[in-house]
Amino acid sequence: MKFLLLFLLSLNLIADNDYSLRVAAGSSSASDFDKLYTFQGLNKSPYNTSMYGVEGGYRILKDMNNWPFDLYIKGGLNYMNENGYQPDFLEATLYVKVYYKLEALDNEFRVGLAEGISMASKIPYIEKMEAEAEDDSTSNLLNYMELTFDFDMGKLISVNALKETYFGYMIKHRSGMYGLYGGVQDGGSNYNCLYIEKSF
Repeated sequence: MKFLLLFLLSLNLIADNDYSLRVAAGSSSASDFDKLYTFQGLNKSPYNTSMYGVEGGYRILKDMNNWPFDLYIKGGLNYMNENGYQPDFLEATLYVKVYYKLEALDNEFRVGLAEGISMASKIPYIEKMEAEAEDDSTSNLLNYMELTFDFDMGKLISVNALKETYFGYMIKHRSGMYGLYGGVQDGGSNYNCLYIEKSF
């Protein structure tokens, strides 16, 4: 943890703050995506599978059309812990993400929404079980979405070196987009995650 903190502090030496680096951890949820983003499904799946990931990004637009929106292109690699149900595996993601920024209470709050693709080296166990229950298909390649809420830790504790270091909550979502990906109609997976993200 000390190494991570020192690393995040050192990123302040690099100018422009157009890059981002995020580390995240979370657990699979038994709820659908719509239950999560309305905060009705903050739970764990019965399989208790989890994920740990790192992600990098580059800001391609700042304050779009003078509105408080930033646009990033991002990619990540996640280690998927299957809790003994099957071998663990890796998942890669590539997506674009827009942030809405709100200045309030002497802090910066952000709401982020991402859209892209997810490629998993194995089918997540939770997706297999859902497909069996619903007589649905599975696919390694699926649509990827995430919804995030975070705040600036540096502004919260008045430490300049930690400004633009964000702590947040993420809903991580894979789905077939009603059959668009691999014939997956209703299946997919959702994870409740916490993360730290640094802009540099």
